[in-house]
Amino acid sequence: MIRKWLPKTAYERESLLKSFLLFFLTTEVFLGVISYLLYHSELTALKNRVFLELKNYSYTFEGEKFRIDVVSVGEKTAFYELFEGEEGLYILVPVPVSDRDALKITYPAESLSEDVGSILRHVTIFFILSSMTALFMSVFFSLYALNPLRRALQMIEEVTRDIIHDLNTPLMTLRVNLKILRSRFGKEEEIERAELALRQLETLKENLRPLRKQAELKLEDVNVNELIEGEIDVLQKVYPDKRVHRELSPVTLRADRNAVVRIVSNILENAFKHSPRASWVRVVLKEDALLVENPSRPPENMAKLFDRYYKESQRGLGLGLAIVKDLCRELGWKVEAEYVNGVFRIRVTFR
Repeated sequence: MIRKWLPKTAYERESLLKSFLLFFLTTEVFLGVISYLLYHSELTALKNRVFLELKNYSYTFEGEKFRIDVVSVGEKTAFYELFEGEEGLYILVPVPVSDRDALKITYPAESLSEDVGSILRHVTIFFILSSMTALFMSVFFSLYALNPLRRALQMIEEVTRDIIHDLNTPLMTLRVNLKILRSRFGKEEEIERAELALRQLETLKENLRPLRKQAELKLEDVNVNELIEGEIDVLQKVYPDKRVHRELSPVTLRADRNAVVRIVSNILENAFKHSPRASWVRVVLKEDALLVENPSRPPENMAKLFDRYYKESQRGLGLGLAIVKDLCRELGWKVEAEYVNGVFRIRVTFR
């Protein structure tokens, strides 16, 4: 039952954390203000109570709660008003037989300190108990606020599954008919273009497919430079105006072949797609890393480039680099992007 309410995706966890902090911190600010006002209200009430007790004591002089001293006063001395000094709270009471002397009735600082400490403890307990209540309420409201996002994500997943399912039939029809056309007419340029378009549609379908769990990854020896060469050859037919600088070392990795294909395909397609016309793409493959560079305008937000559905142009769905990041994480690899002197660079480190 509890697992049903817990966040399952990074988006849900981010939403839960932000909602919780918003509820909890806002409530804590209000509780802090209330506690401050309560403390000063209780302190004022304490002083008023002590003042009344001092005044009543000046009439009866009964009890040992207060200290009495005789002090010299001036002509403008205020009597029966509460004063506060180092020795505590006190009032001055006139002596009928003397104009120069007065009785100073004091509530000792030690007793006052104990009373103030008691008020502070009560206010602190109030703040702690209120904060605990606010904590539980914030968690509850955050989980409640998570439901619309969860329903939206579920709806997106369902729509995505439906799209993938509906794409299968026309893609299969296209694939079969293109094979028939190739067998009849050979390597015609129009047929090759149609095959390239079919390949892009199949890549799009794969990018829409939910990522597999790490336990489902099928490890095998993958010839990475061969995959890169094949992908470059395909992309150069789509973008014939792009010059490609290749520095490919022979690299074979123990990994999931489909995952590596999707990583290489998305990174290279991103470089070809977002570099200016008649420009270049540089691909460097070493034993420990893959580096892809292309000239580009400065990204608007580098921090969001790997976020799902984030895109800086009208082209694409904002899925490619997000899928690269997720697949690299599943494979235990590291992917980084940077922009230096007009060149956009993506590096995948195999580790």
